[in-house]
Amino acid sequence: MAVALTAGGGVLAFENAMPTSVGLNVKSGQKDVPTDSRLVITFSRPVALAAIATAFSITPATDGTMAALSGQTQYAWSPSKALADLTTYTVMLSPITDLSHHRIAGGRWTFTTNIVPRIASITGAGGVALTDGSELDPGTPLTVIFNDAMEPTTVKAAIGADQVVLKWADDDRSATISTQGMHSGPLVLQIGPGGRDQTGHSMIGTFTLKTGIYYHDREHTTALKYPALIQMPNDYYARDQNGMQAADIVFEYLAEGGITRCTAIFQNVPDLVGPMRSSRFISLKIARHYKGLLFQSGESQATRNAAAADPVPQFFDTIGYTFRTYARYAPDNLMIKGPAVNAAEQNFFSGIPAFTLPKARPDLTGGTPAPSVNVAEHYSVYTYDPIMGTYQKSEEGHAYQDASLHTPLRIEMLIAFHTAEQLVNVGDGHGAHIHDFNMDSGGAADIYYKGMLYSGSWSAPDRNGPLTFTFNGKAVTLPPGLVWIDVIA
Repeated sequence: MAVALTAGGGVLAFENAMPTSVGLNVKSGQKDVPTDSRLVITFSRPVALAAIATAFSITPATDGTMAALSGQTQYAWSPSKALADLTTYTVMLSPITDLSHHRIAGGRWTFTTNIVPRIASITGAGGVALTDGSELDPGTPLTVIFNDAMEPTTVKAAIGADQVVLKWADDDRSATISTQGMHSGPLVLQIGPGGRDQTGHSMIGTFTLKTGIYYHDREHTTALKYPALIQMPNDYYARDQNGMQAADIVFEYLAEGGITRCTAIFQNVPDLVGPMRSSRFISLKIARHYKGLLFQSGESQATRNAAAADPVPQFFDTIGYTFRTYARYAPDNLMIKGPAVNAAEQNFFSGIPAFTLPKARPDLTGGTPAPSVNVAEHYSVYTYDPIMGTYQKSEEGHAYQDASLHTPLRIEMLIAFHTAEQLVNVGDGHGAHIHDFNMDSGGAADIYYKGMLYSGSWSAPDRNGPLTFTFNGKAVTLPPGLVWIDVIA
């Protein structure tokens, strides 16, 4: 018994003299460590949590929390978010002492995380990366780029509720999705979890991209400090007009003899606009609402009197800025170039405050289908193209084009603008009467967007600010692109 006790005491004394050991659940130099791993530290004797928290560090620096797992001998450090993939980390534990005052020499471990398959980017035309809110031209393919070679059969993609076909590149690191034939409007692409790379690693979570397919006018334009409102005739010899597609808003209204005239509003003006003609009473009112400079060939005495009573900035036919073209018949041959519009604003009317037309994609629900619209007062028929997401206009049987682009005029939103109209007897060469329209009291507005009719209203809450459109009590924003407003009785 004495021998046994003596031997046992010697063993205990030896163990008590040994330093406290420490180990990590990840071996130093280990590779392919999952990015969601937690690091478990095990000691041979009890150690205080506070001592470990002070001594522990990880490089690259990563936020995490330390917590006890088993008494005071095992602790786990959990990262606040997944570790970066394909990254070498170094874990350090500085020398400390345990609760029995034994020295712990500390330790140093390195490990490398595995790769996590994911979508690196989704690109559209020209390889431009897309983000939420980006827009595609109709028919533009989407390219999904991964950070690793994937196992194609495991990757599933959907647009809305419909599964889509992925056409994979030879290296299996990217795939394209065709949008050919898809209707214009919002597009939500989702790629769910479960996809694997060729070494068996799985994608985590669902990837979602919220974009949309919309027609865009890609012609060259000059940005303006404030809007330019250009008077454009709409008689037989004036059609087709140059520059109409780049307009933000076009107001069409009756002038004399059953012929309509247009006021085209530009925030960005194309290289050539015209022809230009004279203004009308309504032109002055539109210019007042849209805070811009009214460009025109001239005006009648009656319109001049109206302008004197309620002035708005006007720019008339001026040598060096406007010119006559031999490609059109007079008087519908007065033209202006985009840089000249900008120069007129800068050189003659630089004091007009900067103003940008408010434009944003509308959020509309609850309409009724309207694939075709007839505006009899303007002899016009509008037909909706679901692929382009725009209306095309025919007036008196003539299908409108932009004369510069030689492509159909594409109208993003059409508004039938109902208002009070009166005939004013001026006897100044326009005829016995001219048309005048109320642009301030409000009224009904039939809003056509994406092939749907929304029967709403218009108002002018600010006499010197843009008109407001509403549907079911909610404001309707005007979308990017051409908005055509038919002003009718």
